[in-house]
Amino acid sequence: MPYNLKEGVHWWAINTRANFERTVEEQLVGRSLPAFLPTYRTFSTRKDRKKIVTLPLFRGYLFAHVDLSVFETRVAILRARGVAKIVGGPDGPEPVPDEQIETVTRLCASDRLLEPWGKIEVGKRVRIVSGGLTGVTGVVVDIKGKNKKIICNVELLGRAVATELRPEDIEAIGRFDPEDSPG
Repeated sequence: MPYNLKEGVHWWAINTRANFERTVEEQLVGRSLPAFLPTYRTFSTRKDRKKIVTLPLFRGYLFAHVDLSVFETRVAILRARGVAKIVGGPDGPEPVPDEQIETVTRLCASDRLLEPWGKIEVGKRVRIVSGGLTGVTGVVVDIKGKNKKIICNVELLGRAVATELRPEDIEAIGRFDPEDSPG
């Protein structure tokens, strides 16, 4: 079934394999296809020192500003090593609004400290990804304080236990998981 691709140059989100964002960006730029990989700087703690590293702001995604209705362009993107898919819905790839890309570009160009932040909100199911409770799932009960401490209701042995977590200790699960996203 052919897709109804929007003609003209638009921004498209490209989903990559794990840790292939930079590789895909380099390949697209090498093929003269404009690509944008939003990044942020953070500290990485090594055994003997702290080091500042640059990481993708949206893990597993980057953006291309191309005309996907051109077959050769679409094939060049899909054949790039590490590309999983071009993000869209059941009717095919969907362009990302220019305003959203402009906002992300301005954020990345600012001198502000950025950090990825999943859509964690009260009532959202989350999975704990670090510490002694790694792998346990729960529901966000409250988000409080300037340090954004998250209180998560974790069900253990049929009883509810509230635990206080940091944002980096959890990830959203459910409808908006990358594995479950449409397209």
